[in-house]
Amino acid sequence: MLLDPRTLLFSLILTNSLMVLSLFVAASLKGREQGLNKWALAVLLETFTWLLIAGRGVIPDEFSVVLANLFKAASFAMFLAAVYEFQRRDFALWKFFVPVVLQVAVSGLLIDDIAGRFVWGGVIYVFQMVLIVHALLSDSETRMGRAWRLLYGGSIMILVVLAMRAVAALSGMVDFAQPQNHIAMHWVQVVTFISVMATALLGSVGFILMIKERTDREIMHLAMTDSLTGVPNRRALMDQAALVLAQRSGRPMSLLMIDVDHFKRINDTYGHPAGDEVLRQATALMAQRLRGGDVLGRYGGEEFCVIAPDTDTPGALILAEALREIIAITPLQTEAGEVTVTVSIGIACCSAEAGRELKRMLAEADAALYQAKQAGRNCVRLSSTCRRERAEHAPQLVV
Repeated sequence: MLLDPRTLLFSLILTNSLMVLSLFVAASLKGREQGLNKWALAVLLETFTWLLIAGRGVIPDEFSVVLANLFKAASFAMFLAAVYEFQRRDFALWKFFVPVVLQVAVSGLLIDDIAGRFVWGGVIYVFQMVLIVHALLSDSETRMGRAWRLLYGGSIMILVVLAMRAVAALSGMVDFAQPQNHIAMHWVQVVTFISVMATALLGSVGFILMIKERTDREIMHLAMTDSLTGVPNRRALMDQAALVLAQRSGRPMSLLMIDVDHFKRINDTYGHPAGDEVLRQATALMAQRLRGGDVLGRYGGEEFCVIAPDTDTPGALILAEALREIIAITPLQTEAGEVTVTVSIGIACCSAEAGRELKRMLAEADAALYQAKQAGRNCVRLSSTCRRERAEHAPQLVV
């Protein structure tokens, strides 16, 4: 199959135009605030670049060379701006404007020196691509998914192409760079066109997928998080408890069921907004006293649950008393005034040797919580299984 530069340029322009249309439609529906509109504008500027290059020899060089390089450098700058907007990070404006200004200066000064433009202009483009790669690698949230690798791979591909073009220019092979010539296609030219087209497609698809991945993560977070307190909701809490129970590997585990005492009275006396604030502040206080591996979640209403891996009965008692104490001694500030609350706690345990079901542990913790309420509230009670395991492992007096 015979290929010529103009055919490849037409294919590139057509592909980019369709991609621009698709991106702007997608940006109007969703993603405008995540950089998709800037990404679409970058692809549009790149399309204008190839249109001007296609007219080289027909239109003045000031348009096909200087203006084309202006659009190309501006498109790279917009790609960078889109990435930073997606990451919700600010970036120094010099990263946007300085490369564009330098590229225009180089193109204007070397308008009749194609080899010089390939080398020095390529250095500026390489710098812009390095900025994009650095932005991708420096944000951990961006790298949580897989789609960013499409952008990363496309950026590396462009860097390789720019290096090949520079080597070709230094070797004196620059005729292939003129789209209006009639010489046979050079392999560097073929690779350049293919790489640019692939980068435009894969990069745009990758950016859209990055937005989708983060949206999915945010939806999952909302589905698994209690909107009032910000801790895991019941569904997420039970999933985590089941996972910890299944992965104990011969280690103990404890489960604490916590209830805010007389919460209905708080709502009736101070109002529901104050009651909500009590739950938020109580949650924050308890979270401060937990260890790194412990999980605090809202079980329902004014009830909370703590999953404590690698925690035996004595350790669970220490943790529960610490939680009870910090709530009891800390006045909570609400718009309705200062509120002092207490909590009752029931503990269920699973020793290193025992095999337990989550449903059974929850029932035991709930029963122990009921005993704490019956005992006057603001206290901690162990389940019958915890008391039995504690007695079995207590040191025996040797006569």
